[in-house]
Amino acid sequence: MAELVKLEGVTVAFGGVKAIDNVNLTIEDNVGIVGIIGPNGAGKSTCLSVIAGARKPKTGSVEVLGHKITKADTAKITRLGVARTFQIPRPFTEMTVRENIMVAVTANHRLSNAEADARTDEILERLGIANQAELLTGALPLAVRKKIEVARGIATQPKLLLLDEVFEGLSDTEIQDMVQILRDLDKSGIRLVLVEHVLRALRQLASTLVVFEKGQMIATGPVDEVLNSDRVKDAYLGHRSTP
Repeated sequence: MAELVKLEGVTVAFGGVKAIDNVNLTIEDNVGIVGIIGPNGAGKSTCLSVIAGARKPKTGSVEVLGHKITKADTAKITRLGVARTFQIPRPFTEMTVRENIMVAVTANHRLSNAEADARTDEILERLGIANQAELLTGALPLAVRKKIEVARGIATQPKLLLLDEVFEGLSDTEIQDMVQILRDLDKSGIRLVLVEHVLRALRQLASTLVVFEKGQMIATGPVDEVLNSDRVKDAYLGHRSTP
């Protein structure tokens, strides 16, 4: 598969305000982990929602994993192999960690009870939260709730996982823990696209960066090349290098 994501002329508007404006973006299958960065309100999360099918464009077309999804509902897009996480974790707080993951495991797959249990156990171990499996999620620390969010994402066995601010609010140790989890997911063959503000995490993970400013994509390419761009420094990093 040559292209993971292809947006052509995509515009999304809220009222009279364009959240993203005439965006053309192609993410090839062989570029590794992709990070999407930009100032607050630049259109990053809106772009992620368009790729996930949760936000329909006013104009333009959207292809994901080789399928046109411009008008497809989110259930169909999930079946195609797309999953996403949210900036603010949304676990079912009255359920245990295991139950939260089990709901996602069984949502789109017909599994026997034994198969569902085995799949859930595998995910708990993979995310390092097996010890918290029987705890209610409501009182758990943010780092664990972030892991549950990722766990529910991979429970659908996606080909493409979209992550929205997965590192936000984590300590340095927790960031490194999550970096390793995402590296392992990447090695397993799941393609990752991250909207993220924590650049020190992206520098460790991403091969390619996409930069948004005021609803438009202003740069894309290898991480160091993009971060050394004067336009990106002006728009996102807040300074320009001295000539």
